[in-house]
Amino acid sequence: MIVVTLVLLVLSVILIWKSSDWITDSLVPMAKRLGTSYIAVTTLLVSFILSLPEIFTAIYSYFLGHLDIGLGVVIGSVMANIGLIVGVSAIIKPLRVEKSVVIRDGIFMVVIAAVVLLFGSDLHYSRTEGLVLLLLFVPYAINVWSFERWRPTKNQKQKVESVKRNLSLFGHSFLKLKPSSLTFILGSVVLIGGSYLFSSSLIQLNETLQLPEILVGILFGAIGTSMPNIAAAIQGTRKGYADAAITETFGSNIFTLLITLGLVVVLSPFSIAGNVFYFDLTWMIIITLLFVALIFKGYKYKEASLTRYEGIALLLFYIMLIAVHVLLF
Repeated sequence: MIVVTLVLLVLSVILIWKSSDWITDSLVPMAKRLGTSYIAVTTLLVSFILSLPEIFTAIYSYFLGHLDIGLGVVIGSVMANIGLIVGVSAIIKPLRVEKSVVIRDGIFMVVIAAVVLLFGSDLHYSRTEGLVLLLLFVPYAINVWSFERWRPTKNQKQKVESVKRNLSLFGHSFLKLKPSSLTFILGSVVLIGGSYLFSSSLIQLNETLQLPEILVGILFGAIGTSMPNIAAAIQGTRKGYADAAITETFGSNIFTLLITLGLVVVLSPFSIAGNVFYFDLTWMIIITLLFVALIFKGYKYKEASLTRYEGIALLLFYIMLIAVHVLLF
């Protein structure tokens, strides 16, 4: 039974990966058509696509009656994006990113993580708090739109190329289809099916191994749904796109905390265990603060935003959190 479950888990990750590929392929021509007039739209589309697997998996886990797995996916995705994706990318090659983008997205990401922590301080998330999380996405979207609108024309064109480049990083030759509305629809259907299979497999794995659901979500769920992000970030870094891993992490984490968690809370207000608040949520914001602090350190000392040594530090920090989680829970 455990072998079958693991096979289905791997298959579902492949489906999520490939469907993300088809969806992003279909958005490349859209990004080209929108061009500099709607650069904010294309920027937000990248963040949305990066968060789709987490959104579907968390919501499906909720509908299947396993809310803690969905919560684990949300918390684990944020930590994996920083410790695993950014950490490994920085080890491959030092990363750089515009300071203005860090001020716009990085600081906002820290604030949102703090809001999530504050809302959970009474060990309960209410529907009102879920609505607040969803509504907080509005000023973020407006800020991105205003910021990109006032870029110099030359910078706007460069940014559009950057967005199209980030979308293309998901591409793989296996089952490559010509971008069209069909690939978008097919990708969406396969993504939903893959996310459902992934959620079901996680639940079956939990029932077989008898592990805490929050651990299953953080360990297996988060890494599984982050595989497309990991591949895209590493591919981008190896190709010399020094900002890909950082900018994708900013956008993905903001979407995950505001949209994914917000939707789950609105659908079903829930209480959390003390250990989830004092360990998982607390360390989630600590690794977020560490991530942004290291970037600003790079600006202060006029070095890369994240050096190889700092990438090693983030990766080891993430591994330590996972190891402690396994030992304690």
